[in-house]
Amino acid sequence: MRISSSTSLITSLPHYGDITDLTQCFQWAREAGFDYMDVSLANYCFKDLPMTGDHAEQWAEQQRMAADALGLTIHQTHGHALSGTQWDDPACELQSTFIERNLRCIRATKILGAEWMVLHPANLPHAPLYSAQKAKEANLNYLAPLIEEAKRQGVGLAIENMVDFGRNQRRYCGGDPYELLDLVDTINDPAVGICVDTGHAHQAGLNVGDFIRLAGSRLKATHIDDNHRDKDSHLIPFYGTADWKDIADALKEIHYQNDFSFELNFVKMPAEAVVPWLHFIHELGKSIIR
Repeated sequence: MRISSSTSLITSLPHYGDITDLTQCFQWAREAGFDYMDVSLANYCFKDLPMTGDHAEQWAEQQRMAADALGLTIHQTHGHALSGTQWDDPACELQSTFIERNLRCIRATKILGAEWMVLHPANLPHAPLYSAQKAKEANLNYLAPLIEEAKRQGVGLAIENMVDFGRNQRRYCGGDPYELLDLVDTINDPAVGICVDTGHAHQAGLNVGDFIRLAGSRLKATHIDDNHRDKDSHLIPFYGTADWKDIADALKEIHYQNDFSFELNFVKMPAEAVVPWLHFIHELGKSIIR
């Protein structure tokens, strides 16, 4: 396994203020000891940010050169994602451009040299009665042009497991492991696999290790984080209640050899504290893998 970190760890989302330059994220991570990074393109898919304009590919080329200059390798990325409230809002301005932006993310993934782009499954607007069959059909339609572009670019799509967020117990496609596996097995294409988000699985009340074992060779990417099964808090491993010994054992049992990629909650701290914090996370990753 390769220890990596999502750039979302040190990238501010737009509603928190100015977004951190990706090259700066690379510099901090490299100084902290990371050799591999997981680029969260999703953070750059909002209005007036690089992935929304006509120069997205040129921007991706610049980031690839910056990573190469620092000796960083990128094996996985994260595509654009909508929140539950946005899926439920037919007037959401992002929906009309959602697939277009993910097509750009796929092309950027290729430019960055990554093998896999993590993608949330599509969701139907919230309804009192959830239909797994309708959700599956919607995803087969939604994913078709993205899979076609991914194959054209020579990259894979890793569909992420979701969880029911919020007090209304909204169902998300892929919250049930068997539902996600059925979707991927129905597609039956080597360009499509699974990303297990350990925090999503733990919050959903699943045995995370058993989910990893169930995914088996379909597992192509990971999002590593913890919680107390109360919310998707993206805590550092051992700061919540997930069983990290069993998770590590499961990854070993299925011979997983791709990225062990931290996807942790953004912590506001002085710039001078970022590198020591990232160094701690990197050393923790090494310990878990050992």
